Amino acid sequence: YGQIHRSVLSQGSHTLHMWAYPSLEEEAITYQADKLSSATNPDVANSMAVSFFLDRYSFPVVLPNSFSSSESSDPTTSSLSSSFDSPLSPPSFSPTLSSPDSPSLPLQGLSVGMRPIRSSSPLASTKTPCMKRFREESIRYASNLPQYLSNVDWMNRRVVDDVHWLLGNWDPAELDITVALELLSIDFADEMVRRLAVKRLESLSNDDVLRYLLQLVQVEPYHDSFLARFLIQRALRLQSKRIGHFFFWYVRSEVAGCPYFRQRMAVILEAYLLGCGQAMLNSFTQQVKAVVALEEVAIKIKKLFPDRNDSAPISLKLQELLRNCSLPDEFLLPFDPRVKAGRILIDKCKVMASKKKPLWLEFSHMPSPSSTTSVGIIFKEGDDLRQDMLVIQTLVVMDSIWQEKSLDLNLIPYGCISTGHNIMIEIVRNAATIAAVQRTHRGTAGAFRNDALFEWLKSKCPLQEIHYKTVERFVKSCAGYCVATYVLGIGDRHNDNIMVTDQNLFHIDFGHILGNRKHFLGVNRERVPFVLTPDFLYVMGRIKGRNSLCFSGFRDTCTQAYLSLRSHSRLLVTLFSLMLLTGMSQLGAAEDIRYLQEALQEEQNEVEATEHFLQQISVCEQKGWTVQANWWFHMVAGIK
Repeated sequence: YGQIHRSVLSQGSHTLHMWAYPSLEEEAITYQADKLSSATNPDVANSMAVSFFLDRYSFPVVLPNSFSSSESSDPTTSSLSSSFDSPLSPPSFSPTLSSPDSPSLPLQGLSVGMRPIRSSSPLASTKTPCMKRFREESIRYASNLPQYLSNVDWMNRRVVDDVHWLLGNWDPAELDITVALELLSIDFADEMVRRLAVKRLESLSNDDVLRYLLQLVQVEPYHDSFLARFLIQRALRLQSKRIGHFFFWYVRSEVAGCPYFRQRMAVILEAYLLGCGQAMLNSFTQQVKAVVALEEVAIKIKKLFPDRNDSAPISLKLQELLRNCSLPDEFLLPFDPRVKAGRILIDKCKVMASKKKPLWLEFSHMPSPSSTTSVGIIFKEGDDLRQDMLVIQTLVVMDSIWQEKSLDLNLIPYGCISTGHNIMIEIVRNAATIAAVQRTHRGTAGAFRNDALFEWLKSKCPLQEIHYKTVERFVKSCAGYCVATYVLGIGDRHNDNIMVTDQNLFHIDFGHILGNRKHFLGVNRERVPFVLTPDFLYVMGRIKGRNSLCFSGFRDTCTQAYLSLRSHSRLLVTLFSLMLLTGMSQLGAAEDIRYLQEALQEEQNEVEATEHFLQQISVCEQKGWTVQANWWFHMVAGIK
């Protein structure tokens, strides 16, 4: 029994303080994280401990980084060198590795019994013809690198030495960014593997780093590594202040929310703060002060009003508490550092009708406090928003995929961020919930009025020409969210979780993903793959099954968007796989990723996938009445 730390064998006596078994509520945040962390419980006085004694030596025992030439000379392993003698053929490695969409990987044969490749190998010189062939082959088989590395015998030092030579000679530019992200998952702990992946990240633009930053922070529970150093260095760049801002909040959220990695994340956060400069420190201080002050107010509101009724007295109490709280005079919004909030507009603040008692807050817009446009924030205490952050980030990635195909589907990925045990959400202006729209037409009975949404949109754009453009934008946004919510398996789609502006439809509140539907009294409330109700079809001119140009355009846009996502299915699956370490309740094991793979129909061809999605549209049409009934029940009973 032994333990290696920084290539040095641990010796002597050790005591490990154990974690308590998490309760169901705690497990929702830290599910399985305890199995992936070597951190011990800092609560020494109240935790059980295990003590053990490792063999002690009179000198340190160090694991060598590589074999010496004398170690590598093995007369029984001479088969590999001959395979490099001819530059006309790739090394005769075996076994090979193949995938449905790529040829076999001839680099697979670095296994026990083969002669290790050393620096003295003829391939070590980049000028040899064989090295040139190696470069060509590595480009060809780069997409299969994660599969190859998954089959390596990492307990065999000679095999590992060969793999390290291979990775050391691999050009990072040859790796697709999706492959590099895969290599940073918890499946690949080897330092050289992660180093190659990080070298690929170094060529990314700031926008691309920001796009994947949420995953990059989550997959790095090591306080000193190539990835941690890359993230800190990029966040400290003068041109990367935006990355630094979100890096601070992502890491701080983990420090507050995950005890198993708290100490390691705290070291990373401290390293960044030591170098970010006084201006950034002052900005973060004001933001944290604002979050702490609002958290205190939110906790008091929940204690004083445990029930959801009496909204008017609650809002009056909220305004009283806000007058006496110590909010800073101004601060940057944690979810959007481009916007600065000033003094709070107390008369416009209220408590929203929901179990968690979210606060609707309005601030003056700086540097023009007299501006008629205020800054709106929804603040919710005691909620884990990382799942919402993941969905919104994925919507941004989806939108970029569609933009590459010249598909502008008018998504609204509003700002949101986890600040530890609290969340802050951007208020989308001039938007109303579908429920509010329906209530304007005969109250709760408006849930069955197919023309309610059409009439509401028409009232916003009385001119026929403008109304036609409004419908066109509505159809595109509806198509985008239908495809996105289906692929991501987003549930709990009642009419208070779908909103509309005078032109766009968009979804909010992503507490149920990957096919996890919401139940009431043991009954599944959602029986359609995505929301496409008679209300939406009426806007498209699809009345009683009658065809229309708008509906035909909707179907075509849906299939184009769906096929575009399928061509990037590996990236989408990877982004979710990298979040497994977070321990989100609906994303805690590899099985949770299967929904995504099935929804993208990875094993089907393009024609079959197109037919599959068109069938989903037909199912939504046939069962649209069940959604209307669910929405009516939601409005009557107030279930959320």
